[in-house]
Amino acid sequence: MTEDRLSGNLRYDAAADNPTRSAHAFGGPPKMTVCLTLDLEPDFGRRVPRAYTAWNADNIERLIAHLAERNVPLTIFVVAESLIAMPDVVERFRKAGAEFHLHSYSHDLDRPDAVDEIQRGKEVFERHFGYPPAGYRAPEGRISPQGWHALEREGFTFDASIFPSFWPRPRYLQYAPRPFRVCNGRLVVVPAATLSPARLIVSVSWLKLLGWPLYRWLLARAESPDPFLFGMHLHDLWATRSASQLGAPWTWVYRRNNDDGFDMLVRFLNFMQARGERFETVGTVVSRIMAGDVAC
Repeated sequence: MTEDRLSGNLRYDAAADNPTRSAHAFGGPPKMTVCLTLDLEPDFGRRVPRAYTAWNADNIERLIAHLAERNVPLTIFVVAESLIAMPDVVERFRKAGAEFHLHSYSHDLDRPDAVDEIQRGKEVFERHFGYPPAGYRAPEGRISPQGWHALEREGFTFDASIFPSFWPRPRYLQYAPRPFRVCNGRLVVVPAATLSPARLIVSVSWLKLLGWPLYRWLLARAESPDPFLFGMHLHDLWATRSASQLGAPWTWVYRRNNDDGFDMLVRFLNFMQARGERFETVGTVVSRIMAGDVAC
């Protein structure tokens, strides 16, 4: 592992995580589209008081510089209250070219797709950016058919909430791991990435919990969805003071590889770019779906 003297970012020797040998040994995976997504919310959503210790300006500039160096676009799902609380940080991401969509009004885990959470969030979003959000992501991916109908009525084009996995509810296993349409085809659902056959979620938080070696092995061998939505939070990337306020079992969950979040992101990007995967925003993928260029 070496340090980039220009940006201060940790970078890996290409040979360290090069997937070519193992991927080719299994016939080589098909090239796919990867979407890097960031849920921009208070630290740990609403599991701690409204802390923003993960929103460190130096760390954010480090993330922006690293993605720019790699030419990797970023899709952000922002909580509307965070637009009000931290507009300067949001502006840094906007100037860097990030694509923005809505992540509810207040990140209320008990009412993740409530009509007022969607409507109030949409109003704040439009007031801030000057245009309505096209996409939505419910807190912790907790969306329902009623929530989808509320999004459709409010004019949203897509939803990127679903984890087609055993978490946060086993019933989400019924959903396809690839894009599908709901509300008589008027709303596109783009699920978060999971790896078959176990349907393990792929995100920075899960890489920290289960370890990079397991995910590297699975990425080289297991069936992957296309598009591949990879998620993260700022509190996944760097250790924060607010983590000490988490109760059980979350304290243990987030203590795993607590200082290695950015490291995990770098490893994932190295792996995917070495394999030649294409990186796009979620909005670009949905536009191609709507145009009929991507099956849904």
